[in-house]
Amino acid sequence: MLNIKTGDCLASLPPWSAVGCFSAYNLEVLKAIILGAEKTGRPAIISLDPYSDLVDFEYLAWCALVSAKKASVPIAVHLNHGRSMEIIQQALQSGLLSVMFDGSRLSYEDNIRLTSQAKIMAHEAGAEIEGEFGPLCTREEDLVRVFDFLSRTGIDTLAFSVGKDLSRSNQIRGVELLAVIFQKTGVPLVLHGASRLPEILLKQAISSGVRKINVHTDLLQILKKSLLQGMKQDATNDPLVWLSRAAKDIQLLVEQRIRFFAAPV
Repeated sequence: MLNIKTGDCLASLPPWSAVGCFSAYNLEVLKAIILGAEKTGRPAIISLDPYSDLVDFEYLAWCALVSAKKASVPIAVHLNHGRSMEIIQQALQSGLLSVMFDGSRLSYEDNIRLTSQAKIMAHEAGAEIEGEFGPLCTREEDLVRVFDFLSRTGIDTLAFSVGKDLSRSNQIRGVELLAVIFQKTGVPLVLHGASRLPEILLKQAISSGVRKINVHTDLLQILKKSLLQGMKQDATNDPLVWLSRAAKDIQLLVEQRIRFFAAPV
């Protein structure tokens, strides 16, 4: 299968479903994500983070792209949280066709300016760009800025984050406003920190226009738990066995998340 974009994974989605975007930091996790997607028969996105000192980004990107091409289901490889033009350029030169510029830590105007620059770079390379507005909007007056952000940047997908300290009432309001944004713009929405939402609200968010959901924290928690269990239970004290067991647990998580994101409300 050819190298594809996030949009290719979203294209065949029914309106009640979203695609899972799973963080990969090593080859075992990378393989587990693809096997999980293949088991469900549904598309998935591999998310690469360029900021870990423990990962060679270019090497892992090459491995992810080769593995994705061999997969029996559509698999896109995506740069997550790119925060500089240099990192965006590195990802594009590595062959990624889906990149994210995250200017959510910047001022509003700087976020627009740099996201717009990243959009031009991505589109010139034939790639798609995800931008992040910031946290979920909880007031209707915040939507003026959202629409302005979309109009001035021309991004392909728009991300919001679910903050750790967001109250349940504000979570509910934020999901309601996602529906307003999607109905008025048609731009596919993305959720970061979605594990902080209860499943009923996550389902509502998908119905409200969220088409891509990042899975990061849950995956790392499964990896840590599996490795610790392996250390305690494996009589041979073989770390390769621990990794193999962890990969199977991650594959199961990927299958569960993909099926949940795709299930009708």
